[in-house]
Amino acid sequence: MSIILGVIFALSAALLWAVGSLLARVSMRGISSLSLNVLRLFMGALLYLVVLAIYGIPPLGTRGFLILISSALIGFTLGDWLFFESIKILGVSRAALLVTPYPILTMLLAHIFLGRPLTIQIGVGAFLIILAVTILMGESREGRLDPRGVLFSAGAQVLWAAAVVMTDWLVTGNNPLVIAGLRISFGALGALIFVPKILPDVRRMAVMNWATVFLVAFLGTFLGHCFFTTAIKEAGSSIATPAAESSPILAALLAVLFLKEPFTRRLLYAIILTGVGIILISTG
Repeated sequence: MSIILGVIFALSAALLWAVGSLLARVSMRGISSLSLNVLRLFMGALLYLVVLAIYGIPPLGTRGFLILISSALIGFTLGDWLFFESIKILGVSRAALLVTPYPILTMLLAHIFLGRPLTIQIGVGAFLIILAVTILMGESREGRLDPRGVLFSAGAQVLWAAAVVMTDWLVTGNNPLVIAGLRISFGALGALIFVPKILPDVRRMAVMNWATVFLVAFLGTFLGHCFFTTAIKEAGSSIATPAAESSPILAALLAVLFLKEPFTRRLLYAIILTGVGIILISTG
C-alpha cells in the first residue's frame, strides 16, 4: 500500500512540476533564469517556515546536516538553475524530455549506495528512455537544439540524481515535509550570494512577474517537493523518481498546447518511448 501511495504522491508532484515548468518559461520572458531560481527559492523557504514551525527541526546530527546542506545546494541552488537555463534556451518541451535519463542515474546511485533493487524490467525501461533522448537529440543535428541547452540539461540531471539519493537517506526515520523544508531553506541560503546579480531584474519586475514567480514557487517548489519527498518516504527514490518523471511528458504536451512550441515527429516518438519507459521502471 505504501508503494502505491508513494506513486500517487510522485504523479501529483509530476503534474505540479509540469505546470511549474510552463510558468517558469513565462516568467523568463521578463527575468533571467538565475533571478527566477533565486526568487522562487526564497519564496519556497518562506512557505516552508510554516511546516518547520509546526513540526520542528529533527536531530539529524552533524553528518545529517552536512548531507542535507549538500543536497540542497547541489539540487536546488545549482541543479534547478541549470534546468531553468535549459528551458530558456530550448523551450519547455525539449528541455523537460532531455532530463528524463536522470531517474536512471538516480536508480544506479541508489543501488550502489543504498542497496535499492535493479531488475531487467527496469533496465528495459531505462533503455527506452535513453532511446527517446537520443531521438530528440537528432533535432540538434537538424539545427533545432542549441548545444548549450543540452549541456545545461545534462548538468542538471547529474546534480539532481545525487541530491535525490541524499534525500532518500535523509527521510529514513524523519518527517519528509521537514526534510523538504530544510532542503529548500538551505538552498535559499546558498542562493544569497547571487542577490547582487539579480537586483536589476528585481527592480524592474511588474506585479504580473511577481505573481508568476510566486506560482512557480508555490506549485513547484513548495507543493511539488512536499509530494515528492513524501513519495520518496513511502516508496523509496528508485520508484518515486521514475514515477515523477511523467512530468516531462506532461510538460511537453502542455507546452505544445499553451505555449505553441513545435510538435515534431521526433518529439512524438520521444514522448511515447519515455512514457513506456517510465511505466516499466515504475512497475519494475
